[in-house]
Order: sequence, then structure tokens, then C-alpha cells
Amino acid sequence: MKARITAALVVLALMGGVARADRPTARALMEEGDLHATAGDRDGALERYRKAIDADPDLLAAYDKAIPLWLDGKRWTEAARYLERATVRNPGFAHAWYALGYVYREERRFDAAIGAYQESTALQAGEAAPWFGLAAAYEGARRVPDAVHAYRTYRRLERDPARAAFRRDARAAIARLLGPPADVSDAVLRLVLDGGERAAWKQAAAMAK
Repeated sequence: MKARITAALVVLALMGGVARADRPTARALMEEGDLHATAGDRDGALERYRKAIDADPDLLAAYDKAIPLWLDGKRWTEAARYLERATVRNPGFAHAWYALGYVYREERRFDAAIGAYQESTALQAGEAAPWFGLAAAYEGARRVPDAVHAYRTYRRLERDPARAAFRRDARAAIARLLGPPADVSDAVLRLVLDGGERAAWKQAAAMAK
């Protein structure tokens, strides 16, 4: 990932960089995009947000508004192109790294997704969501121990009741990746390590019958 960033910076330098940003025009275009979004015209909104970014590649608010439209519309190639530029120019832009990880994962570019999610987890210490994405990317890359660790980290950090389904998905993924337990003690150990002590003892009692 660092090598990719360095290479992109070299390309920008060879191209002479980006023309002087036009922040007033970019803001006006972003406001037009907001009007289209409010009216339900998602394509019109995204077009304005893209133009705003083209006018000022460092107007991060425009990326924030475009990201959900790119993802919902499954515009992976376009999203990757803009988000790669955003992260090269603004390495601390955590939202762009997270979205870029998602895009790469949807494109099954798992190694690239891992790198993007790692940047996101480093920039958002203590945030749960990037760890779920990182775990899924590790799983896609068949890096089982790393995936299990990331899913467990996600479960430890996630405390939002609205995301309870994701915690259940993470537990199911851990069980799937580890495979069936060899014996009762192995099952107990796995559940305890995953923070399910009460469930562990219940399962052990059931298996011992």
C-alpha cells in the first residue's frame, strides 16, 4: 500500500501536479449536488459532486457526499479512481480509506483491500467498523488466522446495538473459519476467547450429555 502511494505521488509529480484548486466553484457545485440529492436525483447529485472534486481535489466534504452514491450505485471503477487520488493527496482521510477498502473488496482485490483497511484502522483507533471490513478482506485472501483475529477485534470493539447483526456475523465467521471443534474443551476455549463465557458453559453442558 505504501509503495502504491509512493508510485502515485511520483505520477502526480511527473504530470506537474493538479491545476490550482477553485474552492468557490467546488463549493457551489457541491451545493447544487445537495439540491439534486434532496430532490431524489442521485445521478444528478453525483455528477455535481464529481465536478466539485475535479474543481478542488482537496475538498474532502465532496468525497464524503459522493461516497455513498458510488457505493450504492456499485460504481466501483469510478469510485476507486477518485478515492485513490483522495488518499494519495490526503493520507489522513480515514473515510476515503475505509470506502476504498470496500471498493477493492467488492472487486475481489483482497490484498489492496487489506492495505486500505489497515490504513483505516490505524487512523480510527478504537473504531469497530474498519475491523469488520479488514476481517472480510483477510477472509477473501484466505489468511485465516488474520481474519479470525480481526473478527474478534471487531466483536470486542463493537458496542452499537444497531449493529448486533454484524457481531453475530463475525461470530459465525469465526466458527466457519476455525471449523468444527475437536472436543468439548476446544469448543469451550473458542467461545471463551470470543467473549462468550456463559454460552461456552451452556454448550459444554449440552455436549457432555
